[in-house]
Amino acid sequence: MKIYSQDSLTENDYIALGKYLSSSGILIYPTETSYAIGANALDNAAVKMIYDIKGRDFVKPLPVLVKDLNMLINIAYVGRQEEDIISKFWPGPLTILFKSKISGKYLFTSNSEFVGARISPHPFPEILFNNIDFPVTATSANISGEDGLTDVGSIKRVFKGFEEKIVLIDGGDLTGGASTIIRIEKKKVIIVREGENNIKERLVCYMKNKKIL
Repeated sequence: MKIYSQDSLTENDYIALGKYLSSSGILIYPTETSYAIGANALDNAAVKMIYDIKGRDFVKPLPVLVKDLNMLINIAYVGRQEEDIISKFWPGPLTILFKSKISGKYLFTSNSEFVGARISPHPFPEILFNNIDFPVTATSANISGEDGLTDVGSIKRVFKGFEEKIVLIDGGDLTGGASTIIRIEKKKVIIVREGENNIKERLVCYMKNKKIL
């Protein structure tokens, strides 16, 4: 497993990592919560490898990180209410389920009518997106059904046997947890998964005239 220290990455390293992802590479990288396992979400061969590595059921879609709203609208429909929430809560650990524009075309969607996406505030993906023009899968770097991983030692142990397939970005020990996942229906905000980040309380304060379920 090739390991890069995030603190020592150069501009050329980020360029090389972008080319690596563009060539079906698999990357474990730090986010604002736990480590994620990433690939070009529009590269079905790379995405299939992530399902295989994690032992994840193909009926479960993978969430993605996007660079900005322009990248998001290439894969999903974004309404006014979603835009309002995006303006207040992104970048951050809030995944929003949007109506998909691409279901059936890309493996990461698992034919779902929704695409789960967020913008991460972590500096690694933020800089990485300066060198790529596609969304990156952001599923937890773990074996499916197990807890997310927050340190490099655990990652090396859990993914032993896949060293030749993975590049790891060492971002140090992370705080852990998972993003909150929501879906918006008319004036209702539905909490699909509540993370450990108090997003629900902030949503309640923000959406005063809307219903939160």
